[in-house]
Amino acid sequence: MNLSKFKEQGYIIIDDFLEKELASTLLSELKNEKDWFRVDQERDHYKEGGPFNLKSKYFPGNNEKYFQNSWRAKEYEKSKYWRDFFKNKFLDVLSDIFTRTFVCDATYIIKYEAKDFSRIHTDDLRGEVNRVDIGLLYYLCGDWKWDWGGNLMIAKNENDPEMKVILPVHNRLIILNNQKRCPHFITHVAEYAKNNRFTVASFIGCDKPLDDNCE
Repeated sequence: MNLSKFKEQGYIIIDDFLEKELASTLLSELKNEKDWFRVDQERDHYKEGGPFNLKSKYFPGNNEKYFQNSWRAKEYEKSKYWRDFFKNKFLDVLSDIFTRTFVCDATYIIKYEAKDFSRIHTDDLRGEVNRVDIGLLYYLCGDWKWDWGGNLMIAKNENDPEMKVILPVHNRLIILNNQKRCPHFITHVAEYAKNNRFTVASFIGCDKPLDDNCE
């Protein structure tokens, strides 16, 4: 795989990442999952010294709040079935692509319903992952429409005057170069959206930092 875009723009997109049948089965399992934990975060992350206090005129001021509203399948995340599946189908594959050993990961299964969203942020520290080298966003959304919202907005860096919009297409994997700290956020899911938006979000620490030598 050519990783030039990963190095230059800070992310790459791989469509149809899993076999079609596997992706459909996983989406069906998440639709049928009953045990979801509500997440309604309100944090002072933009304040002076906070994790999202970037010196950019495009970022929220230090008197603003960071919000993130969604659901998490915490029990499903911890299941042996899921951890084995994620290791075999995601971590092992990407470890080969980046020629790195993945020493730790913090991986969440997230559901966005109507009105759910996430304000702008960067991904640096996540739980047990002291240095996040690679971020993953894998979408399971069925037939998603442009105006249903829930789109990923992403910039190359904190001073980039433009953001790119990425639709949460079913079976799409986005790999983020976290050493570039690309600012991103999730737009509100519209009230009229016919489906929920499921995402596997993972924050991965490697045995050594990524550099220009990774293929």
